[in-house]
Parts: sequence; C-alpha cells; structure tokens
Amino acid sequence: MLLGRVLAAWRSPDWRPPRQWRPTCVLTALAVLALCGFGTYLVAGDDPPVAEATGQPAAATVLRELTSRADDPRPLTAAEVFPGAVVVAGPAGGRYAVLRVQALERCAVAAEGEVVTLLAAAGCNQVVRATLRSPDGDYAVTAGLLNLADADGAETVRGGIKTVLDDESGRLSGLPAGRGTGGLARDTAQLGWHARGHFLAYAVIARTDGDRIYPDDPSARQVLSDLIEQHLRTRVLDRRAAGR
Repeated sequence: MLLGRVLAAWRSPDWRPPRQWRPTCVLTALAVLALCGFGTYLVAGDDPPVAEATGQPAAATVLRELTSRADDPRPLTAAEVFPGAVVVAGPAGGRYAVLRVQALERCAVAAEGEVVTLLAAAGCNQVVRATLRSPDGDYAVTAGLLNLADADGAETVRGGIKTVLDDESGRLSGLPAGRGTGGLARDTAQLGWHARGHFLAYAVIARTDGDRIYPDDPSARQVLSDLIEQHLRTRVLDRRAAGR
C-alpha cells in the first residue's frame, strides 16, 4: 500500500512526516492540509503577493517562465537567495535568523540515497541553502534552491522524491549549524518541496528541543509556507523572473 497520496501543484510544497507516524485523515479549510496514512501534504495558497498600498497604480511586471538554464543562465548566488542575516517572510513578517549559508556546485551534498541520483539525472549543478531559526526559536530549518537543467527535470525530481521517500531509499538533507540544529541531520526531520521553472525549492525542518513534529502542528506548517512559498518562490524566484 502506498504511504500517502499526493496533492500536487507546482506552487504547493510537498510535506512528509517521519515514517513511524500513522495520523488519521483530516481536512482543514484554511491551510488545506491532507493527512492520509503516512503522507502529509501542505497546499499553500496561490494568491499573488499583496503589494504595499502607495496610492499609485502598480506598474505591470512581466515575469519570465524560468523554463531552463539555457534561457536563464545566470547562476544562483548566496547573496541572491539569502542576502542578509535575517529573512523576513510570511503574513506576520516573521524574522528568521540565518545561522549558516552554503552555495555549492555539488548538489549531492543536499540529498541522500536515490535523491542524489534524481538530481544528477536532472542536471542539477547548484545548491544554495541556509539554515535558519524560526522567530519563536522552536524550529531549525534548512531551506534552499536546487538549480536543475530545465522545468521537465524539476518536475521529474519533484514527483520522484515522493516515490523515493515511500521506498525509504533517500531524502533531502538538512544542514546542521550548531546548537539546536542537530535534528536536521536525522531522518525524523520533516520535508517540504516544490518546483518552479528549472528550480526546486525545498525545506527540511526539525524542532530545536529534539522533540518530534506532529503532522497537525500549525506552527511547523507556517514555517514551511513562510520559507518555501513566501521567501523562495515569491521573493527570490519572482525577482529572478522579473530580471532583477
């Protein structure tokens, strides 16, 4: 029997709980969280970001599709993805302290097992990731972007990660960064990811006190949404798509 069914949308991070949990099926109206068997999938809203009110009409911005590296050859940089000591993200303007940043041309450092093979087959040539602490200090998160050759490859990786996790043959990995972040290196850490263009945005989350994260934890869901949807997709990739 499959460990979970997928609610798939390119704007929606996929979330996986530790394999020993067996949550019952639940449906919530606001966060649209599906909990079935072992699989938990967070579906974040697709509403566009709200612009600051200035009294002036907003200028139209044309966003590129970011379909492939051939059309978007500029490499990612740490300064582009994590430009400061704090990431401000989410509807409440949460301030995430950046503990460690890493930009490498070896994608294998961000994965284990068969996920390494998936990334290599999709032509991954960069990972830019950072480990952050949540505003309340309860969570450590490694969030980042993987630079793949094209959008088809990114979608293949997005779907393939689910299969690999179900088979328990690999996963995306976190980046420990000192006290309270050791849980990121354990296989009990939670995962979230989604594809946009030729990029895969992802996050690995663990509690700083070492406790497990339960699938109905609204704070953990908000952290993933803040970093994957609000920061990586809206701030970083929208800016790149706009040519900035």
